[in-house]
Amino acid sequence: MRSRGLVVAIAVILAIAAAGAVILYTKGVKQDAVSGGSLSTVIVSSQDIPANTNLNTLIDQGVFSELGIPTDAVVDGAITELSQLKGQTTTAPVLANEQMASSRLSSGEAPAGGPLGISENHVGLPIVLDGGPAGYGVIQRGDYVVVFASFKEGQVVSKNVLRSLLSPAQLQRVYASLQGGTSGDAPVVVMPFPFTATIVSSTRVLDIRNPVTEGDTTKFSEESIPLTLDLLPEEASSVSFALTYADSVRLGLLPPQNQDGYATPATAGPSFESVVGTAK
Repeated sequence: MRSRGLVVAIAVILAIAAAGAVILYTKGVKQDAVSGGSLSTVIVSSQDIPANTNLNTLIDQGVFSELGIPTDAVVDGAITELSQLKGQTTTAPVLANEQMASSRLSSGEAPAGGPLGISENHVGLPIVLDGGPAGYGVIQRGDYVVVFASFKEGQVVSKNVLRSLLSPAQLQRVYASLQGGTSGDAPVVVMPFPFTATIVSSTRVLDIRNPVTEGDTTKFSEESIPLTLDLLPEEASSVSFALTYADSVRLGLLPPQNQDGYATPATAGPSFESVVGTAK
């Protein structure tokens, strides 16, 4: 019995010693990480922060705190001191517990192309389209689209506007349908038929605020969809003209394997009577 009790006592002592060794080892690893410089302190937010937010109020509310993370996980331009946020405004959204970075602050150096990634020598053109012409949730950020402009039959349009929007082939198609060729010296023309023209054969969607469905129905919460297109300056001018003077502007979604669009000739929409077979 005595030998059995001795064995139990020795086992208990060894277990305690092993546990103590594990604690000491863990503490040593943490101390080595800190003293060895493998941890760095960054500033994080306890809540999501929208773009264009003045950070002074959030600083007063105690939204920001320090967080120790592995040095190799620190992002470029990470904010390491709370004082660096004073007087700053966010230029892009920041998520809760995400590292605060100078590239998302008003004083920081913005990434190439800005937060939206505008292509070199392009402009980001914000527009608003009705739900249908904007795809009603089918078109997403980063997709490539073609931009169409449509005119109604009987619509009065300036010739200067048509020259700004249509290709020479499209102009010829319109003028050839007018009595008297180019309708004389008149500065305007009356569209002889419904007409759809390709304004931009391919452009990238930089941003889009798609509507959401309400509850379990298919009814959308909004009828207008704001979006931003990545356009050459002359393309942006044509789209702006079309939004002002055309009857409607619509987007067409290009397939992923075709980011260059299609070569499209001038097109004209058939009349309703032609479609249903009642045209004389």
